[in-house]
Amino acid sequence: MADEERVRLAAVFADPHVAASYHGRPPYPEALYATLLAQTEGRARALDLGCGPGKIARVLADHFDVVVAVDVSAAMLTVGRADDGGRHPNIVWVEGPAEANVDGAFDLVTAGASIHWFDLAALFPKLAKATPLVATVNDAPVFPHPAPPCGIDAWIAFLNRWLPHMGRPPITAPPCETNWPPGPAPHEAWIDVAGHARFRSRHRQTVESFIACSHSRVSWNRPAMGQALLDAFDADLDALMRPFATEGMLEVAVVTDLTWGAPRATPRAT
Repeated sequence: MADEERVRLAAVFADPHVAASYHGRPPYPEALYATLLAQTEGRARALDLGCGPGKIARVLADHFDVVVAVDVSAAMLTVGRADDGGRHPNIVWVEGPAEANVDGAFDLVTAGASIHWFDLAALFPKLAKATPLVATVNDAPVFPHPAPPCGIDAWIAFLNRWLPHMGRPPITAPPCETNWPPGPAPHEAWIDVAGHARFRSRHRQTVESFIACSHSRVSWNRPAMGQALLDAFDADLDALMRPFATEGMLEVAVVTDLTWGAPRATPRAT
């Protein structure tokens, strides 16, 4: 992704409507945090980059003396503070770019579904000096798998009805999700990877929450859609998912990847 395109798309998350939709994203499973914490020797300071509304930061705050939660979006931090409700006074919420807010030493640095928005060449030399351990979380490593309850064929058909409206090409699903994605992510060149783990979980949520999750993504962000398109998209997605809900609740399969290791000051040669 070109720098200009990365910056343009990342700006979507500054919109309050996008931040308000984050409640629809499934939580990361407890087993992921247990695995992550097992790799972390110190418990003094943690840094969560691109923290969004603080999903990871709030969990880490139960295990570290101080958690610095950084996001360039003021709207995300507002939602994060409200969701926390003051339960974790040891979270320091910082508005600003990740690349400019690696201050001091940290036992752990995390980036949950955000690492691809950063300038890696500016960030990782700082991380290499600041921490022995960086961990990244990918909350959609096998997308469009796992399919929601409607099944993969109906899910792909829905996505391809709407992607052209957003100026995006149609997609096809890989035949099997087991070994997907096919190669390492670009940021892994900046990590001496010590381990990977993939977690499968189930999440119960309302149909409305499932729809909100879509609008927390760049592809379907509300500001870019406009009201008429937004209303039609929501009605179509509701009609697709509602028959598979029990008393208004869907059971959604979730796949999450965790990668951890020591950050590098220079990328590994490919």
